[in-house]
Amino acid sequence: MSPVLVTGASGFVGTHLVRSLVRQGFDVVSVSRQSGFQEDKRHFRLDLCDTAAIQKLFRQFNFPSVVHLAAAGVSAEAENFEDMAAVNTLATAALARMALAHSVERFIHVGSAFEYRPQAHAMDESTPLGAPNLYGASKAAGWMLLDTMHRLEGLPLVTLRPFSIYGPGENPTKLVPYVISQALRGEPIRLTLGSQVRDHVFVEDVVDALRLGLTGPAVPGQVYNIGAGPQEARSIRQMVEEILTAMNVPMRLCWFDRAARSRRDPPYLVSDPTKAHVELGWRPRVRFEDGLAGTIEFYKASVVREMSA
Repeated sequence: MSPVLVTGASGFVGTHLVRSLVRQGFDVVSVSRQSGFQEDKRHFRLDLCDTAAIQKLFRQFNFPSVVHLAAAGVSAEAENFEDMAAVNTLATAALARMALAHSVERFIHVGSAFEYRPQAHAMDESTPLGAPNLYGASKAAGWMLLDTMHRLEGLPLVTLRPFSIYGPGENPTKLVPYVISQALRGEPIRLTLGSQVRDHVFVEDVVDALRLGLTGPAVPGQVYNIGAGPQEARSIRQMVEEILTAMNVPMRLCWFDRAARSRRDPPYLVSDPTKAHVELGWRPRVRFEDGLAGTIEFYKASVVREMSA
């Protein structure tokens, strides 16, 4: 089997994807700024902005497919304009040009729901771009370059735009792991008012969508929203209440309206994933309660290790 290039392989989704692909027998070549994984025998620690190093990989391996997950500024505290412009726009375009030059058969680009202009209803793929923050703007700018390469030069681009992803291994500063970890320690959980509405999708369901993008009926040039949909939408306050109920932790630990939003955050960010259902045959398999239970167990083990160290 010809090797698949995965960028951003040490990130939250990248870690799950690489492990899944390796288990299924894919020959994975992965790159990231961090060290690799035991399951991944061919991991290269390098910066996506190092075009010479990336070019060397393309010459060394005959990649039929690329899954581009690498991004800067995913977490609000890491939102640096120069890094986001360099990675999410310029390095992304350079990677696509290399893929074109080496006749890659499929280029899977992982975008972001933050690329869309905020709406008061579920967003499908026809929703106009109009990012609410700089991270979303840098991702949208990168995608526009890739889309133009597809239309003018034939880049075999397939775009997946995940919405709110959660699960084991997520950055501990993100909402779900933060709430779980604070609850496990019995410490105050400082939050915004919690009125924002989201549809959370489990990380393994996102991995399933990426595999379908690689090997399934995805059409080059198309964008697919990956989310749980409006029927699973809930406010942040409601989700936090569900987490604490599942952990049997009293709600008094929650201090709502005690934290400022770290960046501009739409009040309603919910997907319409109908196109992915129809064209990819993808639907979320993991119920929120089940995904949450597994995520709680993961962070429970992590906090126990931390406290016993």
